[in-house]
Amino acid sequence: MSKKIIFLTGNKHKGEIAKAVFSIYDIDVELKDISVEEIQDDSIEKIAMWSAKQGASLLGVPVIKTDVGFSIDALNSFPGAFGKYVFPQLGTEGILRLMDGKENRHASSTEVLAFATSDGYVKSWKQVQSLEILKEAKGSGTVMDQIMVVVNQHSVNYGRLSKTEQLDWWKNNPNYFHDFAKWYISSDNATHLRT
Repeated sequence: MSKKIIFLTGNKHKGEIAKAVFSIYDIDVELKDISVEEIQDDSIEKIAMWSAKQGASLLGVPVIKTDVGFSIDALNSFPGAFGKYVFPQLGTEGILRLMDGKENRHASSTEVLAFATSDGYVKSWKQVQSLEILKEAKGSGTVMDQIMVVVNQHSVNYGRLSKTEQLDWWKNNPNYFHDFAKWYISSDNATHLRT
């Protein structure tokens, strides 16, 4: 019998990724785009965990929520946890202008998946990736999809990978979706927490 989890997201691509990875583990995913209170904090982990707890409390069932932050070395770790507010304002060209003349093109992403139940239980999984910022935008997707290359993993930036290549990467490489799924289907860890 398959398991089920509700994924709080309005991001269609993230929903496709979750479905692709979780299908490996016989976990059905229901996507819900609901408004939850989001704290202002410089910790991606705290933000994701808080939002997941709010969503689980509101719906009365276990949920997962993801969040991501980007730190660009040459910009003193800007924008950090505030990318979702900064990127729509600056766009790819704005970020690239800030990087104009910068020799250090290194950045990193911190991505967190948080699981929460309606009784307040919360657990999170985190992954950090090393990135390089391109000198021009290429491909499609988010601001960072168009201007970042994951170090030692892709020969091109994420925005130039096809949808199939993107989903295959998530399915075939270690990441927080796999880590959560393995934990979630474990009878020792999560039987009483599943929907």
